[in-house]
Amino acid sequence: MNLKAAIYDPYLDTLGGGERYCLTIAELLSKNGYQVDLFWSGDQDLLRKAETRFNLDLSSVNLVPDIFQDQKQNINITQDSESISRVSKRQPQKPHAKVQDLINRIKVTRQYDLIFYLSDWSIPFLFSKNNLLHVQVPFIQKTNLKTKTLNLIKTIFVKKVICNSDFTYKFATNHFGPKCHTLYPPVDVEKFSPDPNKENIILSVGRFDNLLNSKRQDILIEAFIKFIKQNPNSDWKLYLAGGSLEDPAMNHYLSHLKNISQNLPVVFLINPNFDELKSLYSRAKIYWHAAGHEVNESLHPENTEHFGMAPVEAMASGAVPLLVNKGGLPEIITDGQEGYLWNNIDELISKTQLLSASPNTLKTMSDHALTRSSYFSKENFFTNFSKIIKQ
Repeated sequence: MNLKAAIYDPYLDTLGGGERYCLTIAELLSKNGYQVDLFWSGDQDLLRKAETRFNLDLSSVNLVPDIFQDQKQNINITQDSESISRVSKRQPQKPHAKVQDLINRIKVTRQYDLIFYLSDWSIPFLFSKNNLLHVQVPFIQKTNLKTKTLNLIKTIFVKKVICNSDFTYKFATNHFGPKCHTLYPPVDVEKFSPDPNKENIILSVGRFDNLLNSKRQDILIEAFIKFIKQNPNSDWKLYLAGGSLEDPAMNHYLSHLKNISQNLPVVFLINPNFDELKSLYSRAKIYWHAAGHEVNESLHPENTEHFGMAPVEAMASGAVPLLVNKGGLPEIITDGQEGYLWNNIDELISKTQLLSASPNTLKTMSDHALTRSSYFSKENFFTNFSKIIKQ
């Protein structure tokens, strides 16, 4: 008889990095003797879309009714205060309905040998043989005595809490206790490779919005303007690639970026497909990343980059990363070996200047970055996750 596993991620329809993480777990389990169910009551064509987007084999994964739907949360960002709150998608339930839902969850979750649950820092009641919580966004959480007591009871049924970086882990242990472990996200590094004829391209990849952990392309344009002024005869170009959820013509932040980069060698690639992005990665010599710049990570860790899959993809393409020294980004490289960490714009410019003026240093760091990227491979992810569930 096959073992049974279930996955829960309330944000599956966004098909973002967190969803790739959870669905890679689903693929791994299905290939290792588990019957895998996905709690999802939304778009029933989701698995096909996910297979195309993430190049996963989910043919053996089943969609089953979402028994946690009333707990579905959404991040609501108040722009003026930068505060973050979680708001319910449904109206508050009556007490008898809550009890009935709990009874149903007990019945359903007891049928599974393993449940992998993406948590928004809430702790659900889970009753499988092996309950794993996954947290991706670090928060500063203040809870009252009643909530703390209830969480302690719920945590009894949780075997491990899996974090996407040591940075997230640092905050998660204060909330979930000593059951936390770090498991870096899977990156398909084998899909990327450097072009032997690289160009003088500085690349940054990230969505064009100004919300949670904004990619701060405005800072990068400011740095590039200063770099060009210091190197007036330079032929370097800055490429900014990323997605826009709304019509690009209506994206005010994107319009602002284009406005401040007028008459400069700055190229925008909006909503690129994988082949376009892969080609750009392969041709770029340098990769810039600014998410988390000017953020006090002790007060607002959620506004930093909690790991950084795009920098790893760039490294697998032979681009040398220059990453802001915040959040989970310092875990990706050793400063001065596979790339550089920077704390202010002047550092970013001076380290870029060093690389542009020294082809030998650039080539050495490129080789080191390529080697380091394999540490975050899908294969290593499989190996490390398998160890966690067997412990």
